[in-house]
Amino acid sequence: MIHAKIRNQQEQERLENALQVSKKKNWYRRLKIVQLSARGHTVQQLGELFGLCEATIRNYIHSYNQGGLGKLKPVKQPGRPPKIAHWTKQQWDEVLEQTPNQYEKLDIESFQWTLDRLRLYLKEYHQIDICISSVYYSLRRTGRRTGRSKLRVGSPDPDYTVKRKQIKELQDFH
Repeated sequence: MIHAKIRNQQEQERLENALQVSKKKNWYRRLKIVQLSARGHTVQQLGELFGLCEATIRNYIHSYNQGGLGKLKPVKQPGRPPKIAHWTKQQWDEVLEQTPNQYEKLDIESFQWTLDRLRLYLKEYHQIDICISSVYYSLRRTGRRTGRSKLRVGSPDPDYTVKRKQIKELQDFH
């Protein structure tokens, strides 16, 4: 029988504190498995309770017994980083302040951005060829809404954004 070994009271407190503050369900599940294992639950019981195979439960317990909470933490899986992961909210704002018809290479008459038009923009102006879902996730990661679009009034005037900010400041002043 394998069980998690909590060596002292301080380690017990660290485990309980980590359980209270954990926000990710996978991390919470690992912590709970260790806690229940230390209380005497078997690997088979834990497997049934959490819907995991026994090998996974054993791996969690072995990891904890070898290195504590640090060794139990999930490791980020390796993989190719997204092509537009470096784009910030400010960079997206600069693109979205203009309407699609103001970008000559796009050759679009529309005033509305869509995910497909943003994908085309990235391909034409930045040589980044990605799928629509990558555009969606990049926008969401930077806090941009991707729901139904609102009609935006744009202008070919290069100082348009500066003028809009000045108007906004005047409106906020009163």
